[in-house]
Amino acid sequence: MLHDKKFSAIRVAVWASAFFASTAAWAGSITIGTIGLDSQTEINKFLPLADYVAKALHSEGIDQGKVVIVRAIREMADTLQSGKVDLYIDSPFPSIAVARLSESRPFLRRWKKGLAEYHSVIFVKKESNLTRLTDLNGKKIAFEGPYSTSGYLLPKMFLVQQELRLVGKNADSDSVGPREVGYVFSNDDENTLFWVMRGRVAAGAMDQQNFAVMTAQMEGLKILEKTAVVPRHLVSHRRGLSMPLVARLTTLLAQMDQSSEGKKVLQQFEGTTRFDSIPKESLAYLTGNIKFIEKELNLQ
Repeated sequence: MLHDKKFSAIRVAVWASAFFASTAAWAGSITIGTIGLDSQTEINKFLPLADYVAKALHSEGIDQGKVVIVRAIREMADTLQSGKVDLYIDSPFPSIAVARLSESRPFLRRWKKGLAEYHSVIFVKKESNLTRLTDLNGKKIAFEGPYSTSGYLLPKMFLVQQELRLVGKNADSDSVGPREVGYVFSNDDENTLFWVMRGRVAAGAMDQQNFAVMTAQMEGLKILEKTAVVPRHLVSHRRGLSMPLVARLTTLLAQMDQSSEGKKVLQQFEGTTRFDSIPKESLAYLTGNIKFIEKELNLQ
């Protein structure tokens, strides 16, 4: 009998120790991070979401929501590895690259601006004689910027997979060989649009939603080709975040659109509609092209 009591006491002590260790692991702040050049603007976008998550998880020991903005992929990977960022939200190509470097795990899809997924379009002037991708040989295409999924990485990968040889140019005045497609960065979708309209480049690329909105009152452009479809944004958690907390975060974020307060915060977060699970085929497509992603982002 004494032995049984001693065993029960040990069992209770072990249970209590595990419970309080788990609770302590959740104590403190929850930090959401992303990559951006304008820190204050990004903080203003993400802070209402961080505050909402912290408030909802107060009973689990979360007392504050924080936002961390970094300027580069490797820096984000470092902050996740060090535990300075718990959740990372970004477009799919940087997210997959960061996951490769930091062992973070994408676990939710963000419906940004009402879209669960998107694709890029490659467009030209309607009056041009360009009717197929091979017609781009010897000409230039404008991309948005080197870290843009829809404005650079996705359409470039698509063109490379169509066996076109893309070569970066320092200026739009640089010559282009007959068996290559020269590309330049416009730094803005609007610039890309007008560079094509004015004949500064033969083609441009951007996501289909921006193209539809920006050309709604315009004529004179045509879509030459469409790329594969990818998730609009991904949410990743750092390696080492407790699985009970990950499960709680998954449920919390996935149910935000079911309450008035959650909907309000989502709308403030760049018109986000909801969070849901990532389709397996989408992750397979992204991870299957990791070598291209790493090469383009100078991570090899």
